[in-house]
Amino acid sequence: MDTQKIGVFLSELRKEKNLTQDELGEQIGVTNKTVSRWENGNYLPPVEMLQILSKFYDVSINEILNGERINDSDYKKVSEENVKCALNRSNVIIRKHKKIMNWIIAIVVALLYIVISLISQKWQYTWIVWIVYCVYRTVESIVNHFLNIRVKSK
Repeated sequence: MDTQKIGVFLSELRKEKNLTQDELGEQIGVTNKTVSRWENGNYLPPVEMLQILSKFYDVSINEILNGERINDSDYKKVSEENVKCALNRSNVIIRKHKKIMNWIIAIVVALLYIVISLISQKWQYTWIVWIVYCVYRTVESIVNHFLNIRVKSK
């Protein structure tokens, strides 16, 4: 997905309705800065906004994501490409969140190790390793469930 192309298309659609960014923002419930960011290609509108924009401009979400109107003969091909791009983007985001989650878990585990060792005044590694491992797996399960991240490995 070309965010610049999408932004130009959103700008054209807005101008076709003779609206300013401020007026559009008021009508769909966002700020004019948000509209500007979309139209400059800095950000993609979130899914719920894509639905609102699609209805507002009377175009399909696929047309918005393609950055231009799509004729009927090309619709299936463009739809497939948009789905592939969306899946790739979401996989990148999931990988990024998993890395962040792993760092958070590692920091929590290290802090738990320090706290347990300070409280017990013992630095016995055997039981501490088991506790830390159990805590790690528990936190990992909770975070995965909470974020509903299910990545199938190939």
